[in-house]
Amino acid sequence: MPTQKAMKLQQERPKRLPRYTSYPTALEFSDIEPTLYQEWLCTLPDDEPISLYFHIPFCEKLCWFCGCFTKISNSEEPILRYLNVLSKEVALIAKLAGRKKVSHIHFGGGSPTILGAQSFDELMSVVRDNFDILPDAEIAIEIDPRTCSEEKIRTYAKNGVNRASLGIQDFNLEVQKAINRIQPDILIADNVRWLREAGITNINFDLIYGMPRQTLDTIEETIYKTGEFKPSRIALFGYAHVPWMKKHQKMMDKHHLPDQGERQAMFDLASRRLLELGYHAIGLDHFALSGDSLLIAREESRMKRNFQGYSADPATTMIGFGASAIGSLPSGYIQNSPDLKIYTESLENDKIPASRGLMVDATDLMYRDVISTVMSYFSVDPWAIAERHGINHDFSREKADLDRLVGVGYLSCEGTTYHLTKEGKPYLRAIATLFDQYFPQKSNIIDRCVHESEG
Repeated sequence: MPTQKAMKLQQERPKRLPRYTSYPTALEFSDIEPTLYQEWLCTLPDDEPISLYFHIPFCEKLCWFCGCFTKISNSEEPILRYLNVLSKEVALIAKLAGRKKVSHIHFGGGSPTILGAQSFDELMSVVRDNFDILPDAEIAIEIDPRTCSEEKIRTYAKNGVNRASLGIQDFNLEVQKAINRIQPDILIADNVRWLREAGITNINFDLIYGMPRQTLDTIEETIYKTGEFKPSRIALFGYAHVPWMKKHQKMMDKHHLPDQGERQAMFDLASRRLLELGYHAIGLDHFALSGDSLLIAREESRMKRNFQGYSADPATTMIGFGASAIGSLPSGYIQNSPDLKIYTESLENDKIPASRGLMVDATDLMYRDVISTVMSYFSVDPWAIAERHGINHDFSREKADLDRLVGVGYLSCEGTTYHLTKEGKPYLRAIATLFDQYFPQKSNIIDRCVHESEG
């Protein structure tokens, strides 16, 4: 049965299913006192490495498909002002948490590449002044090819960046026009060449399917061109159309949006072509070449889900810096205010800018492990995971639905381990909701798999 906390917070959800980059999901966050975050930081163990996430909420142009928290800025002044405040946050959090070892750093946005080379260099100096970056740490940055340059990439390499994710989305010009993100092939070629010449050879391509003007032909074209660049890792995301949350997405309403059947056909085609190109499928939406760290982590059962999606990062704590950034600590989740004015004023007064979050309990942590496992490996033994967490849990409600899914061929069962079949894999996220104590369980799970959106 759901815990009392889960029952209190449970509410009707839109049909869109969670991606489970966290559990409980951000839908469950509520107002939280910054002093609670301070307590969590002060109790972090000194002998365990942590991860850092930096949110840079600025872009030069607005992509109409975007669902991220970002602001458009064509002036350097607000960006420099933001970086000054961000540096204050790094120093404040490090003072509370202590000088921790860091195993992973991720720069996201927005567009981290909007930062000038000198600004990035100065930000990394602040990080090194307050934390100990481990020699084998992965330092990753999301790249908008339109705002990157050879000078910036050389600066990234100098500061230890060893993985770059290029926002490709789609190579087709008509699709690019429809989403307001035009980036010629030569621009992508220049970015990839600069990265490799600088020694940054771990290159990710982020692709999106289900967008306006996309067809099976444009998807095949994008996969073919992706193969020519041979990135080490590919994320193949489904476009999330939420114009009630992101009003700029209405700019694309004049175009046909692929329906669920078309979306699935696009994903299936792209997946087949990537496998033919020598990539290995990983989890819900990732692909990697042999030797990639994520593929190795999956083979060694070290892969997990976090706010960056699938990850090989060993840290159990991730501290988020910047407006709207979310952190994950052993005691719970914390999110900074997305209001730039409030974020700035808090730090200028030496106050933590945290505004929302959620304290987790032992049951949450157990279910997080269960959901992360099924999302990562397409199989799960919930009883073994509960035992590992020291919890005696019978999963009777979940078992009834799992057995029904076995009956219709979406799952197979071996002892107490359930495996998704080929027929069941398209419904991974719907099946994961069976273990979500905050997701309404009144709907028929079979109907949920068949009829609810996987977008």
